[in-house]
Amino acid sequence: MNNTEPLATGVTLAQETIRNWADTFYGLVPNMIVGLLAMILFSLLAYMVKHLVVAYFRRTDRRDLGLILSSFSFWGVIVFGLLLSMTIVFPSVKPADMLASLGIGSLALGFAFKDILQNWLAGLLILLRMPFRRGDQIKVGDAEGTVLRIEPRATVIRTYDGRDIVVPNTTIYTGTVVVHTSQKKRRVEIDLTVGYIYDIGKMTTIIENSLEQVDEILTDPPPQILCWNLGSTSLAMKVRWWINSERSAEVVTRSRVVRAIKEAFEANDIDPTDPQLIYYQSTDGTPKLGGSPTAATTTPPETEEVVAGPPPPKLTISQNDPEAEKPRDNSKSGTLLIDK
Repeated sequence: MNNTEPLATGVTLAQETIRNWADTFYGLVPNMIVGLLAMILFSLLAYMVKHLVVAYFRRTDRRDLGLILSSFSFWGVIVFGLLLSMTIVFPSVKPADMLASLGIGSLALGFAFKDILQNWLAGLLILLRMPFRRGDQIKVGDAEGTVLRIEPRATVIRTYDGRDIVVPNTTIYTGTVVVHTSQKKRRVEIDLTVGYIYDIGKMTTIIENSLEQVDEILTDPPPQILCWNLGSTSLAMKVRWWINSERSAEVVTRSRVVRAIKEAFEANDIDPTDPQLIYYQSTDGTPKLGGSPTAATTTPPETEEVVAGPPPPKLTISQNDPEAEKPRDNSKSGTLLIDK
């Protein structure tokens, strides 16, 4: 047997194989052209659907939800177009088999990108239920500020000192969120103490007059001045008032109220501090508790007339200050915050 015969046979088989490949390729060229055109059409359709979804949710003032759903719609159309194009190019491939393979691949990707998918789903649920929206002022754990945007992976919060905090959506969805601007108004309170030597009625009148000088305080519901606790040396009082819900209103009113009360106390010769407790040594060497010398000799003012303190100066916050962010007056219909 000639030694060159096996080599010639191998070359012939290789040539036949390459010729079959070429014939198969040339036979698939029309299918490839149609499949490519189909993929181009589906790509254009995907971009069109994406822009339509974004435009629709922008009109309904739910931009963040539109961004997530538009991305989902875009890739959904792309994947469907890819499957259809592959069935055109390779007619022997059945769509059911491709979907089965895609399901196995999706399961593997799901395990690989579990955290990303959890955050995406949590962001979608947040945007569907809307416990808060862009412009709302919230507190999540140690993060507190104004919601800038809700992205597929995380929510961006701008703090009141101008820093941005990126909070994963799963942390927000599974944690406790305080929404400061869920309602149009909220209450602020401060605590103070006064000595027992002062008349309760006079103290209440002085504080009421001070609150009336702060025009940012809402009159409905009216402010409250409450006797809160009987201390060993002084009476604890709580002053409460209602404001517009944004952070800037709290900052302004708290500052003006504290200043107005302090100056009114000075105008009426009232010292709101606790009397000092002094330990002194007795003649037998045992410590005894005694009152402050000033507290023992202090007497209430003889006059019953209440002297009005000067009005506190106006306090404004720049519009560029993060605390001055105005929450959007959005309808809570269909959300977790709907009024029952």
